[in-house]
Amino acid sequence: MKKPVCVDTAKAGCGEGLVWDVRRACLWWVDISGEVLHRFDPSTGQGTRIKMPYLISAVALHHDGRLIIATAEGLGIVDESNGVIKIIMHPERYLSGNRLNDIVAAPDGNLWAGTMSEGAKAATGALYRIGLGGVDKMMENTTISNGMDWSPDGTKLYFIDSVPGVLYVFSDNEWRVLFRFDETVGRPDGLCVDSAGMLWVAICDRGQVIGMTPDGKITEQIELPCEIVTNCAFGGSDLKTLYVTTGTFSMSEAEKLENPLAGGLFAVEMGVAGKAAYFLEWPAS
Repeated sequence: MKKPVCVDTAKAGCGEGLVWDVRRACLWWVDISGEVLHRFDPSTGQGTRIKMPYLISAVALHHDGRLIIATAEGLGIVDESNGVIKIIMHPERYLSGNRLNDIVAAPDGNLWAGTMSEGAKAATGALYRIGLGGVDKMMENTTISNGMDWSPDGTKLYFIDSVPGVLYVFSDNEWRVLFRFDETVGRPDGLCVDSAGMLWVAICDRGQVIGMTPDGKITEQIELPCEIVTNCAFGGSDLKTLYVTTGTFSMSEAEKLENPLAGGLFAVEMGVAGKAAYFLEWPAS
């Protein structure tokens, strides 16, 4: 049985947006509601907190070393030394009530970015492909854009729309439904894909990360000591550590006292490696 270990008792309101930085040998992740950028260094076991000026939700890596960050104000470049963000664009700048949520770099250097309604119920979000060639809307009428990652060969993008509980796969310029989550499985949040093609999906209301085959069969459950499990990503020197974020956003103060690990960052040693994150070519400067 795989045993999660809490490596940072961050007490995040909503941990999210993980990405392993192979060049810095660290994990970047965010606390959305806490407006904090986190850095975890497994060589020292130390976590660093960098306060942000407003809400942030996910991080991606640029090929030149910059960190691209999704924020309430749009996509930006963050200076991790001081928390200063330079906003570069927003695909929905004039659409009030929406914000960016999840982002992921693509094999071709483009950025895929999903938006969501701040109320988290209305289907006013969309999924965009952003790159040097411009901005393309790849899906519309989404609720909470979550859980984006690529198949090992880079030809398929997996994407979760959390409120209806639908896991999509995009390949050959077409979307299809891979899996529909129901009350027996729980509410899906973030996901990642390992080097063998298995999907690992955070189940937000069940305290689990589930393992799923590329054809949508659930084969494994990893139990976390926290009910709110939000996202996951592979990291570590051999990419065989599954890092998992959790949250406290719907917990009472009494419940938080009863579960001091809630909102922490967890590490699970896996028998298979993940994949290194792709680097962005956009923005060019």
